[in-house]
Amino acid sequence: MSVYEKTIPQWKIDAVTKLAKAIDDSEMIGLVNVEGVGAKQLQGIRDSLRGSANIRMARNTLMIRALEESKKKGIDQLKDFVSGPVAFIFSNQDPFALSKFLSENRAAAPAKGGQTAPKDIIVPEMNTGVAPGPFISELAGLKIPSRVKGGVIHITEDTVAVQAGQVISNAMAQMLTRLGIEPMELQLKLIAAYTDGDVLTPKTFEVDLEALFKEFIAGHQYAMNLSINTGIPTVETAPLIIAKANMEAKSLTLKIGFFVPEMLNEFLAKANSEAFALASAAAEKDPDAIPSELLSHAKAATAAAVAPQKEEVTAAKEEAEEEEEEDESVAGMGSLFG
Repeated sequence: MSVYEKTIPQWKIDAVTKLAKAIDDSEMIGLVNVEGVGAKQLQGIRDSLRGSANIRMARNTLMIRALEESKKKGIDQLKDFVSGPVAFIFSNQDPFALSKFLSENRAAAPAKGGQTAPKDIIVPEMNTGVAPGPFISELAGLKIPSRVKGGVIHITEDTVAVQAGQVISNAMAQMLTRLGIEPMELQLKLIAAYTDGDVLTPKTFEVDLEALFKEFIAGHQYAMNLSINTGIPTVETAPLIIAKANMEAKSLTLKIGFFVPEMLNEFLAKANSEAFALASAAAEKDPDAIPSELLSHAKAATAAAVAPQKEEVTAAKEEAEEEEEEDESVAGMGSLFG
């Protein structure tokens, strides 16, 4: 009885060896979905990633074998995600930044019949370069205005060929391709990533960084307010706490009449304001009790004294409203800490 020994082609062995080395040499190893991504679009995405990430395609069986041969601890967990049209992506970036970069860098692709237009597809005014013939009837059938000029067909005006959300017909898809219009957008989606011994999924690394940053800023402001209002000093809030205490001490000093030389101007201003207020009150009961000249000064001084008070009240209301808004925005931070 003879025993059949299967010989593994050398090119497969070499491919696995190279992939395993790339896995061991990278800080982050990810898997991206390449379904529907053509060679032209893939090359465009590779160009945009140049210097920050490297895409390597191979058969799924070879990818799994390379993961098994890698020396990285826990990398074999990535095998569970090697399914369907996927490719390796190697990078020294963290998966959060890489996922964001991929989502922002899309490649243009031709339309296919049955696809839904992601946005209005516009056929611009242009020289098609096509000689007169059936093509002009095809354009008319798709309601794209055209005429013959200089022996070739020209599209005479910008036309919305397909509105956003509408299904693209086969005829329209073929027409757009002939005109060199690629209205669809393709992106590589990171479906799993290995870094620092752990395998992460989109649920973990697809984070709205701008929203997260705003929440941290709001949290910092909330912490500052809490520190100042409770009197618990930090390096950042100590000067503000001292300024707040100084302001409150001056207010208390004026209120109880405890004179200090440094506040001479404040006490004189308060006494002057109270004197004029008293004069105004006396004039209301007996108009002849206060000279008219003094009364006019009293009214002006009273108005000047009341204006800052109104401004203080308005400022206090605005500050209270801002604090309420901060509290509401900071409340959303609870989700970050479970």
